[in-house]
Amino acid sequence: MEFKCILDFDGVLFDTAFEAYSVCSQHAKANTALRGDVSFEEFLVFRSMVTDAWQYNQLYNPAKRPNAIADLRTIVPDGEDWEFSRAFFAAREEIMAEPDWPKIMSPYEFFFLMRPLLQRYPQHFAILSTRNVDSIRGTLRYFDAGDVEIFGQEDVRRYGSKVAVAKQAGWLQAESCFCVYVDDMRAHLEPFNGLTHLALHANWGYDEGGPDSMNADQIFSIISSLTKVMIDQLSGAVDA
Repeated sequence: MEFKCILDFDGVLFDTAFEAYSVCSQHAKANTALRGDVSFEEFLVFRSMVTDAWQYNQLYNPAKRPNAIADLRTIVPDGEDWEFSRAFFAAREEIMAEPDWPKIMSPYEFFFLMRPLLQRYPQHFAILSTRNVDSIRGTLRYFDAGDVEIFGQEDVRRYGSKVAVAKQAGWLQAESCFCVYVDDMRAHLEPFNGLTHLALHANWGYDEGGPDSMNADQIFSIISSLTKVMIDQLSGAVDA
């Protein structure tokens, strides 16, 4: 049986809120129709509900700003929203031209706990994120995190959701893959319940915690123990 641990990126491995804020601010400066007065504090409140870059248009476009953050769950993106998304990634690409741009990301304690496992057993880990692949790859390379599989926003849009990407990758076939999934956003985590062997909610990211949430040490302890057990089993099966 294959062992796969799937990790979210934003809010689990890295605090990327200021990077996203910087990208939005750069785009807003070049577009006078957008709000230029969005503070980081206001952005952080809004960020806790964002699952796709087009949604930032609801905050920065005065004509589209929702009356309540909860409206994000029901808004259907239109052409202006998709144009904002396109411009968002273009602005990010400009920022990424700077060699040290990943410094704007802040690794969580969980990242440093996980890095030795990512370096030693990259084949047993994958990143599944709504962030674009190039920015994830550049950040992991900068912080020496090993060569793990990466599935990003391009894949989520292609297949429709994170759980659909996981199905496409074959990770949710219980008879052939022992799968653990870690995310800080409940909207992304809940569809995995019952489809993975473990779906773990990180309490240090952008969503609210709850009785079922776990801290970095708890989740790392589970993953590191499972990694050892599963790899020992795989090794034994090969030896046999």
